[in-house]
Amino acid sequence: MKSLSAVVTLLLLVAALGVAQESDYKMQKDFEKRSEAIKARIDAASTTGELDSLRSVIDALGLDFQKNKAFLDKALYPSSFDGSIDEMRQALHVAYDRTTTIQTQGFRIAQLESTVVVLGVRIDTLSGERTRLFSDLQEANKNVTNLRETVRRLNANLQANDRLVFSLIDSIFLPYDRDMKQTSDIEKEHLAGNLQRANVLSRVYDVASDNVRFLTATQLQPKDYASLVEQQQQFHSRWTGLSDKMRDVAAAAERQAAKMPEPKRGEPQSNARLMAATASLRSQQVDSVLNLWHATLASGLWASLEKEFTSKQVPIEHFTDGPSFSAAVKSLVARYKEAGADPTIFVDQVWKERIDKEWRDALTKESVLGKAEYASLDRTVSELHQKQFSLKLVLYILGIVLVALVAWWLISRRQKQMSEMDQE
Repeated sequence: MKSLSAVVTLLLLVAALGVAQESDYKMQKDFEKRSEAIKARIDAASTTGELDSLRSVIDALGLDFQKNKAFLDKALYPSSFDGSIDEMRQALHVAYDRTTTIQTQGFRIAQLESTVVVLGVRIDTLSGERTRLFSDLQEANKNVTNLRETVRRLNANLQANDRLVFSLIDSIFLPYDRDMKQTSDIEKEHLAGNLQRANVLSRVYDVASDNVRFLTATQLQPKDYASLVEQQQQFHSRWTGLSDKMRDVAAAAERQAAKMPEPKRGEPQSNARLMAATASLRSQQVDSVLNLWHATLASGLWASLEKEFTSKQVPIEHFTDGPSFSAAVKSLVARYKEAGADPTIFVDQVWKERIDKEWRDALTKESVLGKAEYASLDRTVSELHQKQFSLKLVLYILGIVLVALVAWWLISRRQKQMSEMDQE
């Protein structure tokens, strides 16, 4: 009888233990489910009022499960009960700061965002016109007059698009600190979203890519290069400043993304994660096409300039940039001096008529040759012409003197002969 009683007691204990384990498992899942629901509501909240209500929800969750803290510390390892509650409160704090910042700046940002929309429409309109102008360019190649007009209009379109893109970017950054030092990570995360929506990096890439296409499809004149070099340098400078800010914003976006729970499969990525994932790659693409733009422009400029010499059979050394061009001109001048050859074609027809009149504006750009170096080369070439002229003048004068001496000698001799004849 006692044995039967012991068995029954044991079975009751096992059943009670099973019920307790099932109850603990259910309680753990209930805590995790409510925690995930709170995190989802924090992510979705768009007003401070919603976030204020969630603060009390988190507090209630903590109170409801406080008695089960010891079990949850083990069940949630490597996290803990207190750690989970603190994580939700931290996420709430981050979301509260973000929402407060957005609401505080909301009116001004809304105005600027409407400006961004308008600028975006204008850029898209220019893009459509630019596509048509590239088509016109192919037809215009048949007629020189039409070609120059199409090139002028297409270049004006590209420069207008350049200005509009950076006006759009300035409008996006305007509400924030100019050098971003005083801008919080929350503000930078919102800024990342604006940049993402405005498709900024793609627009910058398209501008640079269109300029490369323009250079390869167009027959440029010497005077075209000055404005093209200026445009490329300004664009590069603006991009350098922007890329620094973009890296700063992307880094802040990564920091904010690290504070947020990982999205479940099928859920959309946050602005912070999208910015962090795409900014680096797209920035590298922009850097690449900007380098191509610079290389294409420089190659076309120096190749066209070299043709000014070779078309007149002036034997200049090959050059590909400012320093090598300067060295080639100096070497050419030295060879003319050593050989005593006539430099008239080089000095008058090439340098004065073509280089100084047509290429001066482009060559004096600091990124090409520079004013000081151009002035030095101009003096060197001019002195070569002056020395040649001075030598001719001296020879001419010596010739006149020699003729005069010969004439004087002949006259003196004749007079002497006539005098001797008279005496006889």
